[in-house]
Amino acid sequence: MDRVSLAVWSFYREDPDLARRLDPLLACRLARGWGCLRIDCRDAAHRAVVAGLIPLLRPPLQALRLAREIRLRAPGREPLVFPVTVPFSGSLLAYDGRIGD
Repeated sequence: MDRVSLAVWSFYREDPDLARRLDPLLACRLARGWGCLRIDCRDAAHRAVVAGLIPLLRPPLQALRLAREIRLRAPGREPLVFPVTVPFSGSLLAYDGRIGD
């Protein structure tokens, strides 16, 4: 197991059920570079399963500052790219800067 995988599994060591959900990653090759975590999947179906794990991957990657984006790759397919930090989309984005109106 590489260092990135070990860090992700260690993040969930207190919750074995969540850690078990990461098992599809065991069949992937993970590589990190230039702020990106590349996950090479076996095929498109396997990539779809791994894409469902993105919400579990974001917290450890963000907390440990291991990557800014996740790229899921499969042979013959365009990579799927996910940001590690999801922009806030609440009511503060609608604020127009006026005070006291």
